Amino acid sequence: MTDISCDICMDLAPLVRDGLASEDSRRALQAHIAHCDACRALLDTELPAPDAQNDAAARIRRRIRCFELLVLICGILFGVSLTAGSNLFYNSLLMPVIGALGYVIFRGYAALILPGMLLALHLAGNLIAFLRGVEVLDLWSVVLWTALYAVFAAVGVLIAWLLHFAFRKER
Repeated sequence: MTDISCDICMDLAPLVRDGLASEDSRRALQAHIAHCDACRALLDTELPAPDAQNDAAARIRRRIRCFELLVLICGILFGVSLTAGSNLFYNSLLMPVIGALGYVIFRGYAALILPGMLLALHLAGNLIAFLRGVEVLDLWSVVLWTALYAVFAAVGVLIAWLLHFAFRKER
């Protein structure tokens, strides 16, 4: 491993402390401060353990994941609410976006999880409309529309997978 300069060391230090730097960057910083007294004095404390570093990043990732899941559920509910109206065919645009977001959240399991989520949320929406007296509970149409929406969502999953595959970094 080549030694990094003091300027690079000072640039990397906040990232390493917050747990946002890669393992290679963390090792390079530690190797530099092991032999550079000036940088070690400026940093004035030892770098925290990797587990302590990742707590803040893990909390941020968890919050982002919860927000993505909430947006996914709201998108499905919005799409399902369009089923009974004249804007039904906007779902041909919305459901692929839902599928792509599902791929971002669930990766390879999106094709398995999304149809179940679509069915559960579509059934829940129909059940609420039935209890309010707005619609008649028709399970056959719920299953049929859910299957159609699942096909559109699968197209979105496929597009997201292809983009992920195309832009993946070479390892």
